[in-house]
Amino acid sequence: MKKGVKWLVGLLVIPLMLVLMIPSVDARVPDRPQESTVLDETNLLSQETIRAIDSENRAWKSTSEQLQVGVYMTGGLSGDIESLANDVFRKWQVGFAGTNNGVLVVIALDDRKFRIETSDNAATVLTDVAARRILEDARDFFRKGDYNGGVRYIVDAIGDAFYGTDRAQARMEEFEESRGEDDLASLLIPIIIVGIAMFSLLKGGGRGGRGGRGGGGDALLWLLLNASSRSSNRSHSSGSSGFGGGGWSGGGGGGGGASSGW
Repeated sequence: MKKGVKWLVGLLVIPLMLVLMIPSVDARVPDRPQESTVLDETNLLSQETIRAIDSENRAWKSTSEQLQVGVYMTGGLSGDIESLANDVFRKWQVGFAGTNNGVLVVIALDDRKFRIETSDNAATVLTDVAARRILEDARDFFRKGDYNGGVRYIVDAIGDAFYGTDRAQARMEEFEESRGEDDLASLLIPIIIVGIAMFSLLKGGGRGGRGGRGGGGDALLWLLLNASSRSSNRSHSSGSSGFGGGGWSGGGGGGGGASSGW
């Protein structure tokens, strides 16, 4: 009898221990920000970007569609981005209760993945195919390290889908123009450096070893090398998150979306 009781206790205790050992899903899902619609755990988004997204959400609140877009930017994933996005969406209750047009953008920098999660109602406007296209178009921003531009592009593109505007296209054109200028500078600077280096060598060989006469050329060469290094290491991200003003209104759960990487 005692042996049977021990077996029964064991059968009850072991499953309980296994449940306790499994990390809670809610434990890995951050609380929604109270004063903003953006949570940036990486501190790479600028205050300007966060203020702009919060401002757009306030403007959208006064429209009949009442679109609301939340942004969650984190370092690495402990699981798949689809599950995380769905859990965050439900916990944050993205969207307004009356219209249920909620969209969540989740970005995992270390894993180089992002996802757009939509509510049931928002998915009728922003389809899974359209959401994937937005992410794929945003890849170049993230590949260049322009996280602010990339996040702004995604949010603008989501707004365009609901309101028929063209803000994302304008942002993309500005980005491509800037990238073209950077590419031209990156191409010209090495050519100039090589030309100056060759000129310095030829000039030095013809001087018969006189010291101290080529300082100007060497200084210019150093300045160009330094400028080239700064250009290649330029980053577009700055600041930290936490600016207030977005607000949440408790919409429904996630209904669709799309994932991609860069």
